Amino acid sequence: MQKSLRRPVTLKDVAAAAGVSYQTVSRAINGFGEINAETSQRVLKIAAELGYRPNRLANSLRSAQSKALGLVVSDIENLFFAEVAAGVEAEATERGYSVLLANTSEDIHRERTAILNLFESRVDGLIVAPAEGDHDFLKTDLPETFPVVAINRSLSSPLYGAVLSENRKGAGAAVEYLVARGHTKIGAVVGSPNLMTSQERLEGFRSAMERLGLPIQRHWTAAGTIYPKGACEAAIEILQRSDRPTAIITSSQRITQGVLMALRHLGLRHGVDVELVGFDDFPWAALLDPPVAVIAQDTHNIGRKAVAMLLGMINGTGEAEMIRLPTRLVVPS
Repeated sequence: MQKSLRRPVTLKDVAAAAGVSYQTVSRAINGFGEINAETSQRVLKIAAELGYRPNRLANSLRSAQSKALGLVVSDIENLFFAEVAAGVEAEATERGYSVLLANTSEDIHRERTAILNLFESRVDGLIVAPAEGDHDFLKTDLPETFPVVAINRSLSSPLYGAVLSENRKGAGAAVEYLVARGHTKIGAVVGSPNLMTSQERLEGFRSAMERLGLPIQRHWTAAGTIYPKGACEAAIEILQRSDRPTAIITSSQRITQGVLMALRHLGLRHGVDVELVGFDDFPWAALLDPPVAVIAQDTHNIGRKAVAMLLGMINGTGEAEMIRLPTRLVVPS
């Protein structure tokens, strides 16, 4: 009988034998990040004893480009991120690059693992839609010069680029549209209060209300979660009041879905009892009766601009910067 081949030793095997974290082993072997000399030497010694051999993708001293980019999205089931990913793939393909995709399901721990895995797979740079949470790990887990561009939400470092939407202006346009339709009692439901997009869209809503001389009722605004269920619960608290608003602005397609669920739960009709304007265009917006007006983001161009910036950082022809793309009001015909 032919003897079965032994599987290659992995970084996780070395980490288990050394009694340290996967990230510590990665830093020791790749020679970056904060790690003391004694720990580094011990990890390298154990790696040698186990017969660890870096594979051609994970470690070729990063002396040549792989012509591959990593894309980390926070929620691939969200149509916004799917459309952005399509823009990333289209631009990358036109420029001779492939794209490796990872989905984090809005989990910061999964995001960190995905970024490390893509880095070890030797991508030339990363496009990241940050999940909610602290991203300080990027400073220790990646070399300082490794190219990273954020999409939808920015990262708190000038080392990283960002391609974002004009969130405040978009929310302001939604308020102006509703006021033009005769509404003066306007509320807002946004996602997690810790997300930059939620904060900026709520700021845009409040700024427009103040500019137009309309009252902002605290009990007509709510921050739920990024998912429809949380948005539904938040909207029910607003809409079950006797002095409910006649219109509501939502901060994303999933939040819009949750508010529509709340309307149905309470026996209310969109466009009759309460009118909605939501961020993100979505195919079924025009199928509702009446259709929903939306603030559309330039999703494909966000992906394309992110790739263009990232390749400039990789090739030394550009630098990290923050780009804001305009939104547009799409009114049902």
